[in-house]
Amino acid sequence: MTFKFPRCSNSVATIVAIAALTAGVAGTAAASNEPSETQANAAADVIAQASQAPAEEPAAEKSELSMEQVIAKVKEQGYSDISEIEREGDRYEVMAKNAEGKKVEIYVDAKTGEIIKKDKGDKAALSKDEVIAKLKEQGYPEVSKIEREREGDQYWVMARDVDGKKFELHVNAKTGEITRKEQEGK
Repeated sequence: MTFKFPRCSNSVATIVAIAALTAGVAGTAAASNEPSETQANAAADVIAQASQAPAEEPAAEKSELSMEQVIAKVKEQGYSDISEIEREGDRYEVMAKNAEGKKVEIYVDAKTGEIIKKDKGDKAALSKDEVIAKLKEQGYPEVSKIEREREGDQYWVMARDVDGKKFELHVNAKTGEITRKEQEGK
């Protein structure tokens, strides 16, 4: 007797059925290499049940975190005000604020929730308070006005130096370095 296996999308079930069938054949003392009708029917039943069961997802896909889980993990690590989250392959790109309140772009592993890259990019500008502190260090203890320019990475500042002279300053928003200085009322 020859038995043909029905088609089955679940290869694990097919392997199990073949192994059971092979073990049954090996255990018989029959001279023939063909399975008995009972063994063939049992193998066919295993395959039929497996083909009706939904195929399992690969283990790697089961372990990936949802967006909600990623947001929770990011918040656990001290980030807040999550304004954007997007899946990119095996990671999430997240726009949030760090512990200092600065906007940052971070990349989070989709399986573990671990932050794998912090990329501040253009959003790494110093706050107004940090710029004022840097200007004090550079001899400008009194700031009367400070504005972030809409285009470019600069602050426009009106300040007085230690001698009381009034200056218009342009300050690099990332470094706090004065890039342009004009004295008022010369």
